[in-house]
Amino acid sequence: MIGITRLGTYFPRRRLDRALIGKAWGKRASGTRTVAGVDEDALTLAVEASTQCLGDLEARVVDGVYFASTSAPYHEKQVASVVATALDCRRDVAAADFAGSVRAGLAALRAACDAVAAGTLDVALVAAADVRLAEPESDLEVVIGDGAAAALVGREQVVVELLGAASIAEEFTHLYRTDVQRYVQVADARFGAQYGYTVVVPEAVKAALSKANVPPSSVAMLALAAPDTRAAEDAAKKIGCGPTTRLVPGLAAEAGVLGTPDPLVLLSRALETVSAGDVIVVAAYGEGADALVFRATEALAGARPQPIAERLARGIPLASYEKYLKARNVIPVDYQGEPFPTYLEWKELKQDVRLYGSRCRACGLVQYPMAHVCLACKAREQLDDHKLGRRGVVFTYTIDNLAPVAEHPMPMLVIDLDGGGRVYLQGADTAEGEVTVGTPVVLTFRRLHESGGNRNYYWKARPA
Repeated sequence: MIGITRLGTYFPRRRLDRALIGKAWGKRASGTRTVAGVDEDALTLAVEASTQCLGDLEARVVDGVYFASTSAPYHEKQVASVVATALDCRRDVAAADFAGSVRAGLAALRAACDAVAAGTLDVALVAAADVRLAEPESDLEVVIGDGAAAALVGREQVVVELLGAASIAEEFTHLYRTDVQRYVQVADARFGAQYGYTVVVPEAVKAALSKANVPPSSVAMLALAAPDTRAAEDAAKKIGCGPTTRLVPGLAAEAGVLGTPDPLVLLSRALETVSAGDVIVVAAYGEGADALVFRATEALAGARPQPIAERLARGIPLASYEKYLKARNVIPVDYQGEPFPTYLEWKELKQDVRLYGSRCRACGLVQYPMAHVCLACKAREQLDDHKLGRRGVVFTYTIDNLAPVAEHPMPMLVIDLDGGGRVYLQGADTAEGEVTVGTPVVLTFRRLHESGGNRNYYWKARPA
């Protein structure tokens, strides 16, 4: 049996009331959208979603990492390898990036299923994330949201079994962004939905159902990633799955259209309510379409993903539209960090990205950074590499309002980690008064600063 064994989703904590966008441009807009922070991008969101997906599972079991995004922070530098390193996967893990269209997330999932089915991989991790940027005052600006999702594919403890898949490839310009454009463009939203999405997506879904030998009347839920709600509804009617089929509600109102993560997020939402034996169809669109047919198994009852509503809870509202523009660097942020040489990054990779400290064989003390001399018993060359925990509590802290960073105030936290070790990190995603001594925190991989045109990443801590 081949299929998904685990699913995880992640949404940035910041929220923008769309009424603030409307007020800025004299338009009507309602609902909220998720906004990545100044230290977040598609890479960091993918690490978060993957961490949620893996849970207590050791990342060393993963044989392949596939990263999908249309808004990766690099055009030339593989992001999947960075994600794999931050998760502490093995060095021999297969890594690949998928891009070019918002259906890249589902394409990566299909490729992972194919690799596991072929036996070239035993366990594959798919991480899809997007932080797309729409031009200020454009119609897309109120539609797009930021988020990520990750799925683990394997043969054991499968919660949804893959029954069939189909793809359609067709040149049709709807959403696009050239190599010199910063903002996502839309050619003609209504024409694209009517003559692109609602034609190609039903064709792909019907083909996938045919390959799976599943009649449309047997489908329990349709998870259709779509540019808008109406397009999804029109496609569902053309698929003709019957009156008992439920269309998984999108996240347009509370988060936005996410891009590559949308199919996985909608699948996660479907798994909140389906029962064993139910058939779920997932589809994505962009220069054609991909469709996958899954059937829920008995294992789902004990391994349902965390509800999307819980993932979206406890958002921090942005005070103004201008704060959003600053977070997206539309209003430029001039701060540049100190240069970080490539050789130093390579030398400290295990310590700074994989997050390893040292454990003393003589007294058991865990310390960070990695060391050759124990701080407690002074033993020399008796320290072993020790993987640090990713959770802990605040031992002490200070609030820095003078540091040359893009966002103030900046909490600086001393954290006692679960399993030993103490680290000194910047705080992230904290509301006023939320951090105090004893606050539980989770370590999160974030963009630290930029220097010399490159981006440097490191760990921060956010409220658990």
